[in-house]
This record gives sequence, structure tokens and C-alpha cells, in this order.
Amino acid sequence: MHLLRREFKGRAEILEQMKSVEVMRISPEGSLMLRSRGPLAVVEDNDSPSSRPNDHIPVEGFYDDVIDDRKGIIRIASLVRLAIHVTDGRLSELEIYKENGTPILIDPYEADLSRVHFY
Repeated sequence: MHLLRREFKGRAEILEQMKSVEVMRISPEGSLMLRSRGPLAVVEDNDSPSSRPNDHIPVEGFYDDVIDDRKGIIRIASLVRLAIHVTDGRLSELEIYKENGTPILIDPYEADLSRVHFY
């Protein structure tokens, strides 16, 4: 999973949890509910803290949802956000949503990874 490629606090435990992850799609945009076993991950929020109790977002990504070959131009209104949620030390969700709420044009599971920015 590309969202987990960079180092962050709790990454090793999350990678261990990935070995037993069970996945269920929970939204038309592609968000996934995650359940796993393994060691608990102590993580910290990245830039955007979660509003959910005992939930943290240690890593996020985004891509421009415009079908266009021009590079370097990012249209804020058309960003698709990807966020890993960890609740009570366990992977709980891969949240996927579009900033402006319009339908997603480029499926997050088919997006060119060179156009996805992680932080």
C-alpha cells in the first residue's frame, strides 16, 4: 500500500496488521472499512486530526481528479483525498472522498501513482 511507504510513528505495527486485514467497501467513492489483528499501533495525527474519538490519521494523500495530461497544475476543488484511520491502535478505515463532493472521475484504485501526493 503506497500510503504506508514513508516512515511514521506506528508504521511497523500497521504493516504487521496489514497481514491479517479484512476489508469491506463502505462508500461509493471507494472508502474501505478495515479490521485486523496484530500489535497495537501508537500513532500521531498528520496534518488533519480526526474528529472521531480515539481515532488518528497518521498518513494522507491526494490526487487531482481531472482527466488531463497537463502536469504541475493542481485544481484544489477537484482533489480526491485518501486517509488512513487508526482507531484504538488498529487500522480502521481507508477514507476516500472528493473535496467538492462531486463524483470521482479517476477511480482511486486506478489512479497513476506518479500523480498521487503523500504527506
